[in-house]
Amino acid sequence: MEEMLKVENLSIAFRTDEGLIEPVQGVSFSVKEGKTLGIVGESGSGKSISTKALMRLLPGTAILGDDTKMTYRAKSGEIINIEKLALNSRKTRDLRGGEIGMIFQEPMASFSPVYTVGNQMIEAIRLHRDMNKKEAREYAIEMLNKVGISNPSQRIDQYAHEMSGGMRQRAMIALTLSAGPQLLIADEPTTALDVTIQAQVLELMAGLQRDLGMAMIFITHDLGVIAQIADEVAVMYLGTIVERGPTRDVIRDPKHPYTQGLLEAIPKLDTLTHRLSPVPGDIPSPHARPTGCPFHTRCARKIDGLCDQQTPAEISLGEGRAVTCFLHSSEGRDVA
Repeated sequence: MEEMLKVENLSIAFRTDEGLIEPVQGVSFSVKEGKTLGIVGESGSGKSISTKALMRLLPGTAILGDDTKMTYRAKSGEIINIEKLALNSRKTRDLRGGEIGMIFQEPMASFSPVYTVGNQMIEAIRLHRDMNKKEAREYAIEMLNKVGISNPSQRIDQYAHEMSGGMRQRAMIALTLSAGPQLLIADEPTTALDVTIQAQVLELMAGLQRDLGMAMIFITHDLGVIAQIADEVAVMYLGTIVERGPTRDVIRDPKHPYTQGLLEAIPKLDTLTHRLSPVPGDIPSPHARPTGCPFHTRCARKIDGLCDQQTPAEISLGEGRAVTCFLHSSEGRDVA
């Protein structure tokens, strides 16, 4: 299966009053046609910033690394080097929405409060599809119906604040998909929803992906959600990927202590007496990045004199799996 998107050595720095900070360092991943890549990690790990770089939505203070490459294969077959696109070019505008769509965590921040949902959908449809206003309205109603919104011919004339949270998120999905993207980025789209609605939205997105043949990047802090929806997973911590591989393999046999900690923190319904085991401590600020392995300040298995002094390299484990940890390196085994 061919790669639709390949990201190599993605590094992002921001100019601040305190100097340059680098919240993302040397991140690499790829997305295959029709498959879902899950990116998981705590808040502050660099998940959203990494994917916003794909849409060229970073603020003006952001600087991409010199070695950063983001290669995308468009619907036409054209190979686009995203990092080289001018921010206000026609090609960038076509890329946003028409090629790569993005669903945000809080749809109220994406919908304009002064225009109806239908007005905004029609504008997006006409921008990326060859339709007149009447055809675009009919297509918008069809998309609202496809995502499970009742009475779509009436809902289309409502404002976002007139809808419930779950309905707004469905409308946001309809808006994003109406432009016809072949890659969908979902940035924690179920976090603000209750558990029942969350399950419905996840099922909806999985079904739409199958029907439309899209690829997807799904961002979340919850490995339980990743287990339901992703084919492959990349675990991020403090701007780096610490483990990646097929979702089933990573969840059944996690290799990095951080991945193990995230799985231990998931509530287990079959053992209600089992105490939750959160990852101790807090994720450091990019302003005060620790030396050596970024996770060593919270790791119960750290090797003194190694993990706190040297940065581990990524180690291939075969079958598409890799981990960035001295516990699986020759240096770590020699010390142990």
